[in-house]
Amino acid sequence: MKYLLDHLNMLGAAVAGKQILLLLDFDGTLSPIAPTPDDAVLAGEMRRELERCAESSSCDVSVISGRALSDVKGKIGIPGITYVGNHGLEIERPNEEPQRIALPQFQSVVRRMKVELAARLASFDGAIIEDKGHSLAVHYRTASAEHRPLIKAVVHETVEAFGGERHVDVAVGSMVLELRPPIGCNKGTIVAELLESNRLKYGDRGFFAIYLGDDATDEDAFKAIRGRGWGVLVGAPRISHAEYYLKNQNEVRALLQTLAGRREEEA
Repeated sequence: MKYLLDHLNMLGAAVAGKQILLLLDFDGTLSPIAPTPDDAVLAGEMRRELERCAESSSCDVSVISGRALSDVKGKIGIPGITYVGNHGLEIERPNEEPQRIALPQFQSVVRRMKVELAARLASFDGAIIEDKGHSLAVHYRTASAEHRPLIKAVVHETVEAFGGERHVDVAVGSMVLELRPPIGCNKGTIVAELLESNRLKYGDRGFFAIYLGDDATDEDAFKAIRGRGWGVLVGAPRISHAEYYLKNQNEVRALLQTLAGRREEEA
C-alpha cells in the first residue's frame, strides 16, 4: 500500500483534463470517529474544502455512509453533493428527490429487532442501538472491554431468533454491528452504479474516480473501484483492497484542498 501524499504528481496526471468522481465515507474519513454517532461533526476547515470541491463543475462529489440518508445529509448540509445512506439503500442526487429501496417487510423486522435488542442490551452500559429506518446498527465503542463480546453475542443470538443471516445480513464495522436486509446492497454496489452512470455521461476515459474510506464496510467500495480509479484507506496501512492510504482527517482535508485548487487553476 502506497502513501498517497508521496504520489500527488501521479494523481495530478491521472485527473488532468478529466471529471473527478470523488467518493467519500463520512465517519472516520470526513469526520473523526466519535464516541457515539451523535457526537460526530464535520470540522469547519474540512467543510470549506468539501464545499470547494462540490462547487467545482469538474468534480462530482458523493458521500457514501452507513448512516441514514437524513442523518448524513444533516451532518453535512452542503448542496451539490450526492448523498448515499444506509450503505446504498437510500440515495439523493443534487436537485432530485430521494430514492429508497422499498423494503416494508424488513422494516417491520427492524422494528421488532429493535425492541428485542433494547430489552436484552439494557444492562450493558455503552451499548447503543441506532435505528436507521431501513436497518439497525449496534455500537459498542463506549462499552467496557469485558462487555463487548457479550454485546456481540446478544446481537448474533437475536439475529438467529429472527431467522439467521438468510433473513438479516450482519456486517462488521469499527466497533459496530450493522443489521441490514440480505439483498446484497453495500457500498460496493452503489459505487459500481455511480461508476457506470459516470461512464455513460463522460465516457470510459473521461473521468477519474477516487474513493476514501476507513472501515471494513468500505472494502466493498475499494474492490468496486479497483482498476477504474484509486481506493484510499484513511488510517494506518493494513491488508486492504485500497491501493493508497492517508493517515488521518488532516490529510484527507489536504487532499481535498489539492483537488479543489487544481481544478481552480485549470478553470
